[in-house]
Amino acid sequence: MKILMWLVAVVVLAVVGVGVYVALFSGDLVKDAIETYAPQYLGSDVRVSTVDLSVTEGSGEIRGLQIDNPQGFENGQAFKLGKIKLVLDPAQISQELVVLKHVQIDGAEIAAIARGQDTNLQQLMDNVMAAVGPGATTASTEPEVKLIIDRLDFTNTKTSVSSDILGDLVVDIPDIHLQDVGRATNGATIGEVIKQVLEPVYKNVSKQMIAQGLNLDVEGLKGNVKEKISEKLGGGLKSLTDRLRRKD
Repeated sequence: MKILMWLVAVVVLAVVGVGVYVALFSGDLVKDAIETYAPQYLGSDVRVSTVDLSVTEGSGEIRGLQIDNPQGFENGQAFKLGKIKLVLDPAQISQELVVLKHVQIDGAEIAAIARGQDTNLQQLMDNVMAAVGPGATTASTEPEVKLIIDRLDFTNTKTSVSSDILGDLVVDIPDIHLQDVGRATNGATIGEVIKQVLEPVYKNVSKQMIAQGLNLDVEGLKGNVKEKISEKLGGGLKSLTDRLRRKD
């Protein structure tokens, strides 16, 4: 009889454990975690439409993830990630560490804004660097789950640029592929993951912006950016001269 009671107790504990396990990694909690932690690193609002997880099947999907522009730039989104597919490792999920075998971000939309030599992507990058750098602290005092991502693919990205110097541009950036994110340190914080993903995106977009004439170097303007400014200044001076001549 005692053995039977012990078996029942073990079964009950197992069922409760599975229930807690599934609840802990439910879509709603993951959604809340993204919307809570990501803004602390990015310095801008982050919203998610839905998160669907099947821990037992090792799959998941994040839909409608949007990152707003940082302070100092007009309202709107810097990133619209649409749909993110996840392949989980069910054997390596706990309250402290989550291992993702694959993260696929396909068809993201990036809206870069350039005001002089400042860009919204640079500001986001600066915010992340300030939050994950030496001695940095985030607003939350709760222990944060760490991530390991074996493979991350950022593909088919659509990027537009709004520049006060060059006007509206469309730039192409190559696909980005990362491996073993957080593996060397046995896990990376959400901020560290954001940094590793955002950095190559920022660099590639910046290179394309420079290639099309926008100089983001603090040393000054050159190339066809200088020519465009000269054209604007020259046109303004000619217009002013013409008006003065008419008055004479």
